[in-house]
Amino acid sequence: MFRKYGGRAARWLANKTNIVGTSPAHIDLRNRLSAIESNLNSKIAAVESNLNSKIAALEAQLALSDRHQTLGFWTALDRVYDHILIDRTLSCIICGHSAKRDGFEHVTSKCIFGGGKLERYKCPTCECIFGAQKFLDQPEEMVDLDYQLLYSRYKEGNTTNIEIDAFRSTNPRRGEAYVNWGCGAWNSTVAALRLEGWDVWGYEPSAARTSEHVVSQKEDLPTKISGIFSNNVIEHFLDPVAQFNEFNALLPTGARMAHSTACYEYLYEFTRFHTVFLTGRSPQVLAERTGFRVVDRTQQGEHINVVFEKI
Repeated sequence: MFRKYGGRAARWLANKTNIVGTSPAHIDLRNRLSAIESNLNSKIAAVESNLNSKIAALEAQLALSDRHQTLGFWTALDRVYDHILIDRTLSCIICGHSAKRDGFEHVTSKCIFGGGKLERYKCPTCECIFGAQKFLDQPEEMVDLDYQLLYSRYKEGNTTNIEIDAFRSTNPRRGEAYVNWGCGAWNSTVAALRLEGWDVWGYEPSAARTSEHVVSQKEDLPTKISGIFSNNVIEHFLDPVAQFNEFNALLPTGARMAHSTACYEYLYEFTRFHTVFLTGRSPQVLAERTGFRVVDRTQQGEHINVVFEKI
């Protein structure tokens, strides 16, 4: 803003200094106006620099406040859950196996996003690892706010190529609609595939929309969907069985969906937002419980892509 109006003033002064004449009075006037112009530009630069410094300080203070409140909330909750979990019966979110806390093998980590201690549980029946229970217990409104806060300051890396590979593993057909589930705001997958002529849509409830073909409400998706694919999404499901049942309702018999992630192994455990690691036989158990079957599994580096088919 200051440069805008300062520039106008400088141009006005420049025009005024374009004074024809060689008399001492003309020369003196040009020199005086030049000095005024130089002084004005210096003051504008100083004000702009000061304003930028204040904005940067406010942004840093806001980020610090966010960190303080987030860490304070989850640290307090940790102290509560240290007592709650002692006698609580826990249930595996994949197979439903229930037992007291000591009936599960514990694995622990610490959340890099201020979420405190992460205590998770390895299911002896389906072999998945689930938790932290304190995050699974949060109401939907709290989880949504937590994700919105996360994505207001954090952006995932670009994994467009991995998402495109997941899409192609569904054996897509021209003229039919496919959904990139949890597509985020950092990849160009939807745009790239639409340029190839595919009818691909993105569904993203937490991050900002990036195009007219990325929606935040499920009712805005096409009424007929022939396939679903995702990358780094399945490990975020709070209730994988309910989510797969929803996928089952959306897809016709024989349709495929592909979910790619590194979290078919116990990797990237340092965030509370990863609530399930589909290790061992848990992908097959999840499929069997929700009307799917596993038809393919491939790996590129850390990323494992599992293809499920509705039966």
